[in-house]
Amino acid sequence: MILASKNIKNISNLDTEIGTIEFTVPDIVITELERLSQDKNLKKKLSLLMH
Repeated sequence: MILASKNIKNISNLDTEIGTIEFTVPDIVITELERLSQDKNLKKKLSLLMH
């Protein structure tokens, strides 16, 4: 297992070069992303920023 914090370039070629990759996301991160996805005020702010 390797912990990576840098961007992976050419991720499509990575599987053929070093084998299968599994990404592990901590439960706390998933919980926070789910919470953020339900936040209607945040959705409004993001939509204003994107336009």
